Amino acid sequence: MALEVILGASIPRELTTPTMEFLWAKWKTLKATNHLTLQRLTEESRHSLRPNLAYLMSSGDNFAYLYVGEAVQAGHGNAQSGNMVSDNTGPRTSDFMQVYRQVASTMMPAFVRFSGESLQPGQLWIRIILPIQIAEESLMLVCYSEVASHQNEVYEQLFRTAPDAMLIACPICNDAGHTTDGWVTMMNDRACEMLGHTTGIANLRLSEIPQFKNIDLWGRLYAPRPGGGPQILKTDDFDLEVLRFPHAFGLRLKQRMLAEVNEAIPLAPASSKRERASS
Repeated sequence: MALEVILGASIPRELTTPTMEFLWAKWKTLKATNHLTLQRLTEESRHSLRPNLAYLMSSGDNFAYLYVGEAVQAGHGNAQSGNMVSDNTGPRTSDFMQVYRQVASTMMPAFVRFSGESLQPGQLWIRIILPIQIAEESLMLVCYSEVASHQNEVYEQLFRTAPDAMLIACPICNDAGHTTDGWVTMMNDRACEMLGHTTGIANLRLSEIPQFKNIDLWGRLYAPRPGGGPQILKTDDFDLEVLRFPHAFGLRLKQRMLAEVNEAIPLAPASSKRERASS
């Protein structure tokens, strides 16, 4: 089977999202109190449900789509209201039919996880399927689907624990569009250690970090780099390699060491530049 399926009354919390946890818990509560209906399951929710929902009505050994939300349609174009599930031409149709029949026969929810051709690397579809008895011979399956991505948490962990000291900042520009400072948005553990930074980075500007306070490097951040090689800036405490991104810039910090002059751009404190200009 091309799907990962967990069938039962509970699923590992680390696999779900807050909205899925909410629906799963509400389904169990309503079922236990004999108040389980489609309206009660989906009403009075602070979560946005409808774009990610699909309602399937049993029809013999098949299922018909009664409603398909916009997000589900965007990811599964062949899932349209009025169509039968078995009419889908997707490669996982038979797998889904098997899962839907299992849920219908056991009247127990299911969690499904699978990849999709239209998804970005690192993304997966996750879905919960919740059964509701409508009449003696018919039932409805309420399916809630989301796209889950683990890229960010992987990248964040790799960045945080990287052996190189790095920080990421968003440019602060003046009226002329020149970069004058930067809001620190990320700083890894090694950079915190090197800079002696022990507090949070909320609303932190680079110029507020003592090692950057008197350094006038901002005009050089997006200047053309001859030869296209890495841009290395020098300070009294460390060397900086500038990492350019479309909407942010990164600084890789290296302990001050003897470097080749031709590969580095020496920086002068802003106060020294002003003194030379006035003289």
